[in-house]
Amino acid sequence: MECPRCMIDPTSHSFKKISEKDGMLVYYTNPAKATDYNTDRILAHYEYELQKIGNKKWIWIFDSDGFDIKQALEVKTGIGIARLIKDNVHEIQIINPTWHITIMLHAVSPFLNNTIKDKITILSYKHL
Repeated sequence: MECPRCMIDPTSHSFKKISEKDGMLVYYTNPAKATDYNTDRILAHYEYELQKIGNKKWIWIFDSDGFDIKQALEVKTGIGIARLIKDNVHEIQIINPTWHITIMLHAVSPFLNNTIKDKITILSYKHL
């Protein structure tokens, strides 16, 4: 079963598999581009996608481009996602960081175990 909301509107949620190579899955999200901000539906979407991964290793590319106060205030959603993430995530790459994402990371940090925290990398670069 696919996410019913995404079947109607593919822009509803932003957590999609973008590649798989040698058993390593890569997922991409950009919350600022998602159109559905209902916490329960977002968590259901993530839970469904993470169940499909099973025990496979995966990389999560979290694109913060456009991430602002609107997304940073969704602490309940961030905490819910933090609780869903399992140790089989290989790395969490945060790209295009904003100060708002720093606020969100501090808010959800108590809900992440140290193993997950150690896998978070913030990739900061200047646009060419």
